[in-house]
Amino acid sequence: MLEEFATFCAIVKSGSMSKAASDLHVSQPAVSQRLRTLEQAYGMQLLLRTNRGVELTPAGELLSRYARRLINLHNNLQEEMEALRSAEPSQVIIGATSAAGGYALPCTIFLFQQTHPAAKIQLVVGNRSETLQRLHDGALDLALVEGQPVPPHEDDREGWQATEVSEEELVLVTPVTGPWAELPVYTLEDLRRAPLILREQGSGVRQVVEQELQNHGLSISQFPEARELCGVNAGKTAVAAGHGVTLLSKWCVRVEARIGTVRIAPLQGIRFLSRWTLLYPAARQGSILIRSLVHTLRSPAERGFC
Repeated sequence: MLEEFATFCAIVKSGSMSKAASDLHVSQPAVSQRLRTLEQAYGMQLLLRTNRGVELTPAGELLSRYARRLINLHNNLQEEMEALRSAEPSQVIIGATSAAGGYALPCTIFLFQQTHPAAKIQLVVGNRSETLQRLHDGALDLALVEGQPVPPHEDDREGWQATEVSEEELVLVTPVTGPWAELPVYTLEDLRRAPLILREQGSGVRQVVEQELQNHGLSISQFPEARELCGVNAGKTAVAAGHGVTLLSKWCVRVEARIGTVRIAPLQGIRFLSRWTLLYPAARQGSILIRSLVHTLRSPAERGFC
């Protein structure tokens, strides 16, 4: 009804339906329709048309007083909302683990900034342990971590919530030539014989691999050729050079597999599933910008992982 109230006040101020239409840059029939809407809503005539223009009925006098107050209240609300928006922090620091931060999130950030041009998003990438520690130290506004679901003891900072946003299957990455490129399908026994390149302790991928091997009654100590390298790129480089095989998120090797520097090989009899967990402030906490970013990350249609 705000539009009708504003039109009514314009009629009263100008003393003419045609002058009100000109002031509002609308047609005179549109002004008449808005007046009829008000009269029908309250069931009383609000204006009398005379040779001198329009005159207010008693009901019109009453509506005029309240309409001005309602419009002023709305304008004040708009001003205070704008002041609140201006006071909102424009920077968000998001921490993420290697696959999420290095490969999936960059496109999300660019897409988010297209709809929030004033937003300044800082992305800090580390392994799972580092990212959770930064979050609990207050150095991050929110975080996206890979690995097993985040248990309560890893989410002990008051006011934080954890939501699983994606389930990603780790893929087996092999060289394109040499003895470890020849098998059409790999089994768990093949992995035990292979020079398996593992991520460092503290990474989400390492956690997933160790947990799934444990589910099959195995440990890393039973993989005599296993080697440890720190970071995603070190593992990919070693595999491309023919030094072994590794397990990584598909996001990390899509480009290399497409151009043919590494191969993604099928696994049989075992699956390594990594849960991607978003940690963020509770609903009543955090800025509007943080809540908007959380909504984007929780929405598969909006987050635009690349």
